[in-house]
Amino acid sequence: MSTFVPVQTEDAYETRLGALELQGVFRFTRDNNNRRGSDLWTIEPTLKVGAMSGLQLDLSVPYAMGTQSGAKQGNVGAGALYRFTEQTAYLPALALKASYQHPYGAGHKTAQYTLRGIATKSLGASERSPRLHVNLTWTHRLQPSATQRDDQLEASLALSALISDRTALVADVVRGAKPEVNATQTILELGLRHEISNGFTLSGGVGVGLGQQSPAFRALFAMQRSFGLF
Repeated sequence: MSTFVPVQTEDAYETRLGALELQGVFRFTRDNNNRRGSDLWTIEPTLKVGAMSGLQLDLSVPYAMGTQSGAKQGNVGAGALYRFTEQTAYLPALALKASYQHPYGAGHKTAQYTLRGIATKSLGASERSPRLHVNLTWTHRLQPSATQRDDQLEASLALSALISDRTALVADVVRGAKPEVNATQTILELGLRHEISNGFTLSGGVGVGLGQQSPAFRALFAMQRSFGLF
């Protein structure tokens, strides 16, 4: 599980050692509370490398289009995920992910840092047992606009389960601050991740907002392809 593949919550496990993973995420969000417009389309190509045991390096270049205030802008992002514990019978696997995003495009705003703590725990002894995932995320904007927060906190909880040898079902709930000052959101999501062949995976998910300030709806589609480097 990666961010928005197939839901926002991600798991604590890195890309396998020596692998290069190419990922493309296409996301649509409808938010009737946005001051400029309701629709936002985001394309996010990402490259991931399993650099060392427990360490994953990321490079991404998302770009947003549509009528929302976040449209006509993108980011060049670099990040690293480090898993520093294995799960035990009683304790989850723990990982820390740090990233930096620098804006570009006609509507670009501010650079930002993100720090995320991740925990993943199997709910049973079998490899097919369902897994519970927890994410705690802090985002800091270097030069926020007058209507944006300096700091944004968010938490999410997900449950993933295999429904066949190649297909996983994932559900999560996301709760936290929106980028805008004095606005919060709660989103429920459901997604599927299916391995077409060794190294090629398709994912899809939908989410609905709870509460007046939350986005009304979002949907995503993602493709992943892995290659062995070393």
